[in-house]
Amino acid sequence: MFTPARASSSLVIWCAVLVTAALIVLRSFVFLHYEQADFDADQAIVGLMATHLSEGRAWPLFFYGQLYMMGVQAWMAALVFLASGPSVFALKLPLLILNVATGGLLVWLLVREAGLRAWQAVVATSWFAVLPPVTASRMVQAQGGTIEPLLYALLLWLLRRRAVAFGLLFAFGFLQREFTLFAVVALVAIEVWSGELWSRRRAAHWCVVLLVFLGARQGVTLLRHTASMFGPDAAPPRLEDGVTNVDLVARSVCLAPGHVVGNLGWLAAHNVPTFFGVQTQAPGHLILSARPTGAPWAAIPAAGAVVLALGLVWQRRRGLSCWWPPSDHRVLLPTMLVITGLCGLGGVATGCDIRSLVTLRYHLLLALAPVGLTALAFVVCQETDPSARGAAGAAGTPRGRLVPQVMGAAIVVWAGAMGWSHLRLLHEYRSDPPPSAYRQLADDLVAHGDRYGWASYWVSYHVDFLSRERVQLSPTSAIRIAEYSRQALRAGPSAVIVGTDPCAPGDDARQVAVWWVCKGTSNDER
Repeated sequence: MFTPARASSSLVIWCAVLVTAALIVLRSFVFLHYEQADFDADQAIVGLMATHLSEGRAWPLFFYGQLYMMGVQAWMAALVFLASGPSVFALKLPLLILNVATGGLLVWLLVREAGLRAWQAVVATSWFAVLPPVTASRMVQAQGGTIEPLLYALLLWLLRRRAVAFGLLFAFGFLQREFTLFAVVALVAIEVWSGELWSRRRAAHWCVVLLVFLGARQGVTLLRHTASMFGPDAAPPRLEDGVTNVDLVARSVCLAPGHVVGNLGWLAAHNVPTFFGVQTQAPGHLILSARPTGAPWAAIPAAGAVVLALGLVWQRRRGLSCWWPPSDHRVLLPTMLVITGLCGLGGVATGCDIRSLVTLRYHLLLALAPVGLTALAFVVCQETDPSARGAAGAAGTPRGRLVPQVMGAAIVVWAGAMGWSHLRLLHEYRSDPPPSAYRQLADDLVAHGDRYGWASYWVSYHVDFLSRERVQLSPTSAIRIAEYSRQALRAGPSAVIVGTDPCAPGDDARQVAVWWVCKGTSNDER
């Protein structure tokens, strides 16, 4: 383990972790406290899974209705539900804790293994800790796997010398969200770069990792026939039915060079600027707000910081003849973070249909790339050995100290812009919160005693969770919970139909928010 010459004290490191945690809580608060800010049917299904698990009615191994994306978020939320009952806040609280753990672990690792000062670690981690509102909302979305791959990447780094533990965590993370694979790819690339991979010992290590991974994955596969795949009281599918995450990846990849280049162009022009909050989005787009999101002017300090960091790293590459393999092991962790983040973005670029801002949630690992690049720039600016003093802009000269300070200041300016965006959003919700249309619909159906019925996928499960299953609407397609469909069929004409089209003449009809609630009358009543 590398210990810097002037290491930060434990108290200073803890203060740095607390500052990072406070920034993460700030960027997440609106999306936990106000249920209408960013919540949909997919997240509601995870909440219903947690509800059924906490009540002992079902054991959801995977996301309801599919055989991939393991239900880890539902398991965590079920523990909170036991204490507080189902709510959007309780559902997302474990994800906030994982966000804080990821930020704190980033700061600690950058100090411990990259040799950064505590303030440098905080500045580098601010790329993750102060993400703009749109991206911050995705970091606490209960959609099966959002923040977890970032945390798994850091834990895999810590376990890289322990083959069995590494293989188990890799299998667990991959089964929850296949993006965990990118962290393993980055670790292998680091070992290739350092030359460590070619030793017999490391070859044996990776063989053990592969065996443990395959064994753990097969073990989970055998558990599928005991799990609840379509909610309570639903027969599980046969083992050969359904699509696993491996099948999903194989079917969604389009490797034609022209297609990949086009995707990269789209991501660079739309997703990446939106991801870092420097592209304006219309009011109500991606998150519920009456104001546009994004600060285009913040692209100047953000891009400036990235350019300065790249320049510092490039100078060192030219100045040191021993860059390959690396002479300073402090660069390994930052480089791994950069590779992981870029692989996350590149993996999305190989998809067949990704040209949409909705795919932001598929490359959340990108947040690690600027963290690693900034940390790498701080590392190379430190005095590693006397021979490095001759390089252009050596760390001991005023010029060598000024460039990283300007880089850090630019990052702070960008982070300040993103923090101000969160404060504006919080002020909006505290002073004039946008109405929660789904809550109005759920409360109206409960008040009228309408327990069973039909609606679209995006309405039905959303209302089911908000009403705590006092209302059980079911879609006619993409069924995730079979019991709701059975109850609606049994209800017959007394089942309500919720849609955006006006009701038929003679139906019992009322309008709630943007929907019509329709109930047909029986023949006797007619």
